[in-house]
This record gives sequence, C-alpha cells and structure tokens, in this order.
Amino acid sequence: MASLTHHYQGKSEVNGGYERYLEWAQTAGERAGAAILTHYRTTGPVDLKSDGSPVTPADRAAHEVIMTVLAQATPDVPVASEEGGEIAGDRYWSVDPLDGTKEYVARTGAFVVNVALVEGGRPVVGVIFVPVTGECYFALKGGGAFKKTPAGVQRLNGRAFLGGPVRVVGSARHGTEAVTGLCEALACDEGGIERTALGSAWKFGWLAEGRADLYPRFGPTHTWDTAAGQCLVEESGGAVWVAGRQPLIYHHARQLNPSFVAVADARFAWPDFL
Repeated sequence: MASLTHHYQGKSEVNGGYERYLEWAQTAGERAGAAILTHYRTTGPVDLKSDGSPVTPADRAAHEVIMTVLAQATPDVPVASEEGGEIAGDRYWSVDPLDGTKEYVARTGAFVVNVALVEGGRPVVGVIFVPVTGECYFALKGGGAFKKTPAGVQRLNGRAFLGGPVRVVGSARHGTEAVTGLCEALACDEGGIERTALGSAWKFGWLAEGRADLYPRFGPTHTWDTAAGQCLVEESGGAVWVAGRQPLIYHHARQLNPSFVAVADARFAWPDFL
C-alpha cells in the first residue's frame, strides 16, 4: 500500500500534524473497498433500515473493517459510522462505509468509501476511495488535495471558472426538481449548463479534479456523507456553502445537514441565488 503522507512532508506547521491520521484513513478506506468488491461480484440480500434506505452485506462488511482499523490505530478517537459506532467529544472519525448503496445495488459502480476526521466542527482529514476504479482522493487541512491512481499521484486544484457553460454534477436520485430550477436560473446568467448525474460523494472528487464546477444538494445528507468530500473540495480551492455562503459546519457527528452548494472555484463571484 503506497504511503500518501510523503506529499505533506515539511508541512506539519500548516496541516496540524494530521499526516498519521491520513494514513489510517487510507488504510481503512482501501480495506473497506476490497471487502465491498468481494460482495459486489455476487448477488446478495438487500434489507431496509427503519428510514427505508437499503443496507447490504457489503455495507456491514465495510463497516466492520473500518471499525477494526480505526479502533486499533486510534482507540482514543470515537467513530461515527452510518452503520453505528460510539459518539463523544470534539474530535471523531466520520465514516460512510458504503456511500451510494443504491448505486451498489443497481451495479452502476458509482459508490465510494468515505473516511473523515472532524475536529471542532470542521473536517481536517478526508479520504474518498472508489472501489471499482481504485482511485483514492485525499486531503489534509492546510496541506492540499490529491488523487492517487495506479498511474501515480496528482495534486488537485479544481478549475478556475471564467464564465461560459457551468458543469453541474448532481444526484441521480435526490432533489432533481430543485437542481433543475437552479440550472435554469444559472443558464440565464452563465450561458448554458452541462449537467451530469452521479451517485455518492464521488461528486466532490469531480469538483476537486476539475471535472465539474458546481454540486447543489437539496436532499437530506448527514455528516458522514459530506465531511470527507468537503475537506477535499476546500483544499482544492473550492467551498461547500450553506445559506448566506457560510461553510458547512458539523455540530454533531450524526448531523442532518441543511441544503448546500459545493463549488470548485470559491473565488468566482457566483450569482447570489447560490
């Protein structure tokens, strides 16, 4: 397993010394991804949680892998997973072992593993691992954002938006009418829309690597859905805004997030209706 931390050597004074947490997050994400793929090759049962959302053996297997890795590496840091875990204190891991379970069930491949370290309500470490491609997006607060593939590692800087068509990436299953309304309004001001539907937090990766400009989300999300992606986007030059263009803050490890808009270029003067 290739180390990610050498990309941050000499930067401890700006990233708070979180490099070792990144290593553990990477390990947890990649091992969970391997567990997911073991189940992905076969068909299995799909159960429903109390809120009606699906859960599969792959969700549970990935959860157990992550809990094991993080419990061994950081026994003093609680883990808040979508599938369970104790919650206490100002610093905690926020984990979605299989983000995009509906995409997993539909066999689209658009599902990921999210692992983030949250401190003081803000994500300071973020890892998004894509099992079907082997891509690993990672970021540290104050240290930048990167993407690792079998071909190597590249720094991510988003894309400076200079006008023209806006590349919007949105959920294929949630809040589509509201996103359509936003796209129509943007098209009036920015000269057109290029719209892509994509499942899971992979959308944050698209923003960070410059494949999209805007990700509006008007449906429900939780801390574990967004914390890793927020760290990635913010460290690549973007932002995740709630009402009033304030950054998304995590007041609780199991927070139900308000609507938000994530942008690849936080410096651009986006229209006020964002």
